[in-house]
Amino acid sequence: MRPERGKKEGEMATHSYTVLVEKENGGYRAHCPALPGCRSFGDTKKEAVENIKLSISYRLETLMAKGKPIPIDGDLAHSVQHA
Repeated sequence: MRPERGKKEGEMATHSYTVLVEKENGGYRAHCPALPGCRSFGDTKKEAVENIKLSISYRLETLMAKGKPIPIDGDLAHSVQHA
């Protein structure tokens, strides 16, 4: 796999994903809608967000290792208006 333009060999591209954080059972649950099954938990919002960053990294590494496409965050995003 060739590095992205402007990236050195072995340097990962930067990806940005929407993460949803919800209060759950006295802690927080975070998940990434663009990466099904990619979720984490934490005692605080900050901890849940830090944990989901690791979860996203592992998921992207797995997808790349298997030669699968990397989802784009906007693939699942829809704007809904309510009157």
